[in-house]
Amino acid sequence: MPMGPRGNRNLTMEDGPYGRRPTPMLRTDRVVRYPGTTTLIPPAWNRCTVQPTARYWRERDIMAEIQQLSRRGFLPVTPVGVGVSSLSDYTQRPAGWRAYGVAVPAGGRIQVEVSHPKIGWFRLMAVNKWGEPGPGMLQAAVAYQPVMVTLTNPGKEATAMYIIVDDPAWWSDEASPYTLTVRRDWDPLKVDLSRVQMVSGLWGASPSVSAEFGGPSLTGPAVYPR
Repeated sequence: MPMGPRGNRNLTMEDGPYGRRPTPMLRTDRVVRYPGTTTLIPPAWNRCTVQPTARYWRERDIMAEIQQLSRRGFLPVTPVGVGVSSLSDYTQRPAGWRAYGVAVPAGGRIQVEVSHPKIGWFRLMAVNKWGEPGPGMLQAAVAYQPVMVTLTNPGKEATAMYIIVDDPAWWSDEASPYTLTVRRDWDPLKVDLSRVQMVSGLWGASPSVSAEFGGPSLTGPAVYPR
């Protein structure tokens, strides 16, 4: 498996606002993959049945599980086209989360917001291709329960940022999807992001079949299933 910038997957470094994170035990020994690929189907979490607290969000360590799962395969991500301004979708059950990839040019900034009638049960997370909070993602890493985050790409090259919508109580479904809005500070018609690879690091292609995209449909990053 590809290795992260620090060359390990043991999470022995201090990471995140709560310091050293424990590596969680996966809730199943059987790894299930999408047919014909090495992309994993995220395993189940127990459904949240009471309003999430700060302690609950700390214990539901999606980032640590991503690191653990990456040893066995790739994590599914749904690319968001460069011209898509919003989408409606719902999280995967019984995992309760779903990831989206957004291409950001050098120096670019995006604002991502999730909305739902039961927004108090949701949160957003942002990670890089190695499943860790990267440069320009500090707000999403330290906020208590963000439902709107502003992310910047301070680098000199265009890159992909991965947004995770977390819905531990499974309030989103086909009848009541959440809306994910992406606001950019550049004109998608004037910036070429075709070379940005969404399938990178520990992420594999498995676009959500339930997503409905809004905004002009422009050519986005190429995606090749693993």
